[in-house]
Amino acid sequence: MNDRVMTDDQLAPLYVALGLMVHTASQVEFAAEYTGVWLTRSETEANKLKGKTINSLCDLVVSYARSSSYLTPSMLAALDAITRDIRDGMEHRNAYVHGYWAEPDGVLSAMNSRAYEKEPTGFRVKPLSVEHLDQLSEELAELGERMLTWLLRAMVLKDPDMPNKIPDWKPDTAPPYPDVPAH
Repeated sequence: MNDRVMTDDQLAPLYVALGLMVHTASQVEFAAEYTGVWLTRSETEANKLKGKTINSLCDLVVSYARSSSYLTPSMLAALDAITRDIRDGMEHRNAYVHGYWAEPDGVLSAMNSRAYEKEPTGFRVKPLSVEHLDQLSEELAELGERMLTWLLRAMVLKDPDMPNKIPDWKPDTAPPYPDVPAH
């Protein structure tokens, strides 16, 4: 049985967009893992990061950050927000990567099963188009940049003289993270 109505030539741009999105998602995973490695205090901690899914990786990064005395509450809050957004973005990635592509009602969609507590129908159906995939690629690229910006800020907090040690260091021009009220 073939549920496809679109031809391979019509699907080719989708395959390209999917490949770009998957590549961009791998950059986000690398940024998260590299951040975790930088936060570790031992080879044992660094080895725990290897091969983790993004959710487990984010858990470890946040845990390692919380044990770093030089990080401010606003930095920790920013990391919480970044890792939450990374989890969401990668969940969207998973819908396309792990979904079965079909054209119910003539609309190309990626479909996969979901736990009933997450999706009442038991299935997640995401419309599939070059525009959807390109938008997700842009969102993932932004998440990778946010993670790397956070990492650079953490590095400077740990070693305030770091910018003077690296030739052609460019100053951080991103907006500062908001202060976190004391409890």
